[in-house]
Amino acid sequence: MKPPPFAYVAPESFEECTELLAHYGDDAKIIAGGQSLMPLLNLRMVRPAVLIDIARIPGLESWRRENGGVCIGALVRQRSLERDRALMALLPLMPEAVPFIGHPATRTRGTVVGSMCHADPAAELPVCAILLGATFLLRSKSGDRMVSAQDFFVDALTTATREDEFVQEIRIPAALPKDGYCFLEIARRHGDFALVSVACLARADADGFFDETAVALGGVGPRANSFRFGDFSSRIGLTKQSAAEFASHIADQLDPESDMQATAEYRRSIASHLIEEALWTATRRVQTRR
Repeated sequence: MKPPPFAYVAPESFEECTELLAHYGDDAKIIAGGQSLMPLLNLRMVRPAVLIDIARIPGLESWRRENGGVCIGALVRQRSLERDRALMALLPLMPEAVPFIGHPATRTRGTVVGSMCHADPAAELPVCAILLGATFLLRSKSGDRMVSAQDFFVDALTTATREDEFVQEIRIPAALPKDGYCFLEIARRHGDFALVSVACLARADADGFFDETAVALGGVGPRANSFRFGDFSSRIGLTKQSAAEFASHIADQLDPESDMQATAEYRRSIASHLIEEALWTATRRVQTRR
């Protein structure tokens, strides 16, 4: 299959890029790694008049530490999250999630920010962004703005990015020393989009209570969603029984769709199992570090 005709431009500065977006508006698409956009073009699911390639804009290919977090530029490849040891230490959830994304060839080209901007409800990185409380820096000719992950992901394949904006970077809080993480998913084949995915952050306070512990789920709705253990059962501690009850409580709230890959009931059942396993695994990792 071949994509529809389009013009191609490669700006060399932020200012040039935002000028182009202001001019073309909804007729333009940003391309970075192209691993999400090119299949949509080939299937003719999108028909932009122009592709704006941001590969020549300096500074987007790097990451940095800032204010207790990690700022990841729009051209940082997914492969960096499983090979850059300094980045992996700051964001330990990511090395568990990234190997589920496609295959090494696609992760070498695909970008972290690009995957999130694609906003597939079954993709792994939006689940991590929701769980970790990431924020997105959106840039336009009229000015910059910060958008939380909770507000950035609007619906399936839909984000809060306006037609004259592009995501310059994503900012993710770095892990605390005693945090525990776990990422699990079920897919028909390795590299496929998840039928259900679960990311978990286990965080205990000084008294050993896990009120700040949370899970985020993908594949069970039009966007990823997160749930806090403290909202379910505050100050009782996290045990095998409470983890199972929390998992069941979340599964009862889910309203996934049935499709050719799995029924809604199967997704709810798998979600409950994965939540319980992820909670218990992340909790054990916290206890190991105490």
